[in-house]
Amino acid sequence: MSSFLNINTHKENSRGFTLIEMIVAMSIFTIVMLVIVGALISLDNAARKARAVRVVTDNLSAAIDSMSRNIRTGSTFHCGCEATPAAYATPKDCSASPMTNTGGGGEACFAIEGPNGNSSTPLDQIVYRLYGNRIQRSIDGGSNYLYLTAPELTVNDLRFFVYGSTYNQDQPMVTMILRAVYGINNKTLTNFDLQTTISSRTPNFAP
Repeated sequence: MSSFLNINTHKENSRGFTLIEMIVAMSIFTIVMLVIVGALISLDNAARKARAVRVVTDNLSAAIDSMSRNIRTGSTFHCGCEATPAAYATPKDCSASPMTNTGGGGEACFAIEGPNGNSSTPLDQIVYRLYGNRIQRSIDGGSNYLYLTAPELTVNDLRFFVYGSTYNQDQPMVTMILRAVYGINNKTLTNFDLQTTISSRTPNFAP
């Protein structure tokens, strides 16, 4: 009788997990894995967005720095898009167009005589414009253009406001407004709104 009881007790103690216990364990494991995978995806998206911000910042900084150097040391400020290089050689304000929060006013093109330019020829005017959602620069009065910004960066709006371009009067000043977006997908889209004002450091005398 004692031996029979010992055998039954051994069988009772060696039984495996029940179906309910297996379901609970699998549920807990699944929840933990979902949390871990979600955290990894969030970290990956954050890393992608950080890289996007860095790419855009570096690209825009180079483009704005190029324009800033020429504005500070240039002359013959001209606001507006023209059909011929000769038109860019005449000073022109665009302050009559009001600056708005929605990107209105100003002009999409801006030209300047570079620091090493020759005032006797309009074929060396530096022209900046927005074309195909990218910023372009010309160093031959608008005859040929090269891109300043990368194709991954979509520039939705670029406006120039020029004040004091008339010779022998006020010191010229340019305000730029730029709106751009960068991103591989909707989760990593990064919007950039930039406004800066730059004034010339050279005397605004007639050539």
